[in-house]
Amino acid sequence: MATVQRAERLPQCSRCGGDLIISAVAPKDDAQGRPIHLELCAACDTGDPHRPAAGLLAQYFADGGGHDLSRSEEGATLLMDWTRECMAAHGWWQDPGTPPPA
Repeated sequence: MATVQRAERLPQCSRCGGDLIISAVAPKDDAQGRPIHLELCAACDTGDPHRPAAGLLAQYFADGGGHDLSRSEEGATLLMDWTRECMAAHGWWQDPGTPPPA
């Protein structure tokens, strides 16, 4: 069973060392048995053409969407798109209409 744990402080981004918006551990380990950390970073993911869903979710939070209940459906959709994008990057999601990540 998956659990959500809230923390006062997230780890730093493994790519740039900046502040993360979301940090999660995938329910499946990598090929070497190590946990896969899924990170959403405003600095790294906003505007990255290879991670469009991550960029849109980062922009949603930057625009205050996470504090606007009227935008909760939009946030849920963006979060699901980001999750699929992360899963696809590790070969766990294949959408016939979407090219594989670069």
